[in-house]
Amino acid sequence: MKYVKREPGLGVLLSSKQSNNLSVYCDADWAACPNTRRSVSGFLVKHGETLLSWKSKKQSVISRSSAESEYRSMANAVSELVWIIALLKELGNEVEQPAIVYSDSKAALQIAANSVFHERTKHIEIDCHFIR
Repeated sequence: MKYVKREPGLGVLLSSKQSNNLSVYCDADWAACPNTRRSVSGFLVKHGETLLSWKSKKQSVISRSSAESEYRSMANAVSELVWIIALLKELGNEVEQPAIVYSDSKAALQIAANSVFHERTKHIEIDCHFIR
């Protein structure tokens, strides 16, 4: 709503095509802040071709690797996705399952796909369980 209020001439484009699929795009910029070395993560959620939600925020912890930073970004995106699916169900709009999550990090995708936890991923185990 802040975006629409600040930019009244632009607005948000809504697609006329009807679709029940959700897709999420997420990314992170590892150690982006020069002072705190915290990463900045962002995501956007689309319902068909219509943009529903987007967010960019500095992460609350310092990540030791870009994979960890990307994985935290993925966890935040999935959290938003779960909330949107529940909202759409409450409004009587069923969505196709599963929703597709896009990430450009091969390492983060491998962590999400691998059910075996290693010593290097132990500290992000909670996010692993949440994304699955």
